[in-house]
Formats: sequence, C-alpha cells, structure tokens
Amino acid sequence: MKKYLLTAALGWLSFTAFANTNPHLDSYTKPVSQTLSKGQRVNVTVNFSLPADRRHLVTLGFDNNQPNAMDCKISIYNAASQRLHYLDCRPGWGEIHFDTPNEYYQNGYRAVISLYNADFSKPSQRFDGNFRFNFGESSSIDNDRLPTWWKKTYEVVGLDAYTDYDGDGFTLMQEYFGNSKPNDATSFPDHDPVIDFDETLTAGTSIYASFGKPVTKWLEITPYNNKKVKSLELMVDTTANARGQSVVAFFYNENNERIYPTYLKYPSGNLSVFFDQPVEVQTLKVELTASHYSSGITARFDAKVNAVFTE
Repeated sequence: MKKYLLTAALGWLSFTAFANTNPHLDSYTKPVSQTLSKGQRVNVTVNFSLPADRRHLVTLGFDNNQPNAMDCKISIYNAASQRLHYLDCRPGWGEIHFDTPNEYYQNGYRAVISLYNADFSKPSQRFDGNFRFNFGESSSIDNDRLPTWWKKTYEVVGLDAYTDYDGDGFTLMQEYFGNSKPNDATSFPDHDPVIDFDETLTAGTSIYASFGKPVTKWLEITPYNNKKVKSLELMVDTTANARGQSVVAFFYNENNERIYPTYLKYPSGNLSVFFDQPVEVQTLKVELTASHYSSGITARFDAKVNAVFTE
C-alpha cells in the first residue's frame, strides 16, 4: 500500500472552500481546466502556502473527465528541488491518503501538475479536473503524538495513546499509524506500523560569494513536537571549483546561545555531529558563512542543514 502527502496553493489559481462535514478539517477544492494541442505538455507550478494550524495534510482527492490518452502526474519537491512524491492523477477519480507519520511541510516546498496530450487522432482535447485538499489541525493534544483533528474526529480526546478504545487488540497509537478507525472493532491497521518518533527537519539557502568577501546568511528551524536536537548535518553543493572555498555553520538556540561548541565545515572538516546528550531548543538558529579565494569567480553555494529532533 502506498500513501502520499500533498499541500498546495496554486499561484495564480485560487482555492475555493467547499462544504465539509468534519469540523476538524479544512477542505479546499481547485478546478483545473486546460485545452491541450496534440503532443502538448502543460506544467502548472504549485507553491505551497500553509494555513495557520492546518499543516497536517490528511487526503488529496481528484476527479477529471478522463480525456483519451491524457497523462496527468503530480510531482512534489522540497526546498532543495529533490522530488519527494510522484503521484498519478490519470484515473477519473481517486483519493490519496497520506502515509504516517505525517510530514509537516515548511516553506520552500512546491509541486508541479503535469498534463500531456498523447492523443494525435484530433487537433486538441480539454482536461477538466478538480483537486481537493484536506488540512487537519496540526497540534498534538495530550502530548501523545496523535494530531488534534484525528482525536476529535473519533472522539478520543483525553485518552492515553496506548488505550485500546474499541477492544480490537490495537491501541490508539497503532490505529492512527495503521490508518484504521479507533472506534470500530472491525477496522484494523492496514499495515504493521513502524513508529519512529524522531523528526528530521531541513532548511537551506543559496549563498553567492566573490573573491575574498565572506557572505553570511542565517537559517531557522522550529521543531514541531520534539524539542531536543539529536544530530546535525551540513550539505553543500557549489557551482565553482574555487581555491580555498568553504562554508562554515555555527548553531545556536533561540537565545543565541551556542549549542555546539565548534562548527561544521565544508569541504575540509566535520560535516555532521551526533550529540551524546540531545540539546533542547525551541528554535534552532544556524549561521552560515561562505567564502573563497579565486579571483574573477563568483561562486554559488547551495547549503542545507538537516536536523534530527528527538523526545
């Protein structure tokens, strides 16, 4: 079984809210209508915009008029342009549920809806489709990892995550991560859930540096549930093979106190660190400084920090 995750606000295309029977989900629909000539491809870029307290994507539903030989795909990318998901929206109707544990999208994510008309029997054909997005309340009530929208939906607020509410042999935690209903004794997890409470969050930026002029940029990462930094990793790509080039990363908490006594450095230095004792932060602040010493070159450094947070 595969399940996927998608959030979006379609640039020049706007969402329209529609009636929703679940008060703990915000539902939106987006119609997409395009006339494509034979052999034409149309890509619609989707820039993500996250509603306040609705960062928890639950389902993506879609329907279309199934034009002959019309291909429909959705690709989702992170801030580093790595493709995370590749979804098929060719069928006339479908609903994609998101794999658990659910991801919480940050700024920099985007998607591309790609339509391709492979029907050469006529000059053109029209694609008419609707995409529906369900956003749930993201907060974790009771501090038990189960999201607000889910516990309120099934009326299990206040119960411990290890409660077997419906007596089917599975706890609330197993029912949530296994995509089953905790109030239905005939509903069982559809897979053996592997529950990992560590959270990996990423932030990145591009830095342009010229000869002998270091450039500094700051990043911030705010953890959602876990607040203790377990490990840090610095990843850098550069466009130029400049002499003496480097990117140095220092790490601070929300009070600008250094949480790691030294630094991570690219290319000649430590690129990762694992803390023996995880360090608690409310916000992780990263100071990145890029430099090089080759005249006549402006080097671009694409720097990214991966931070793993634990309980």
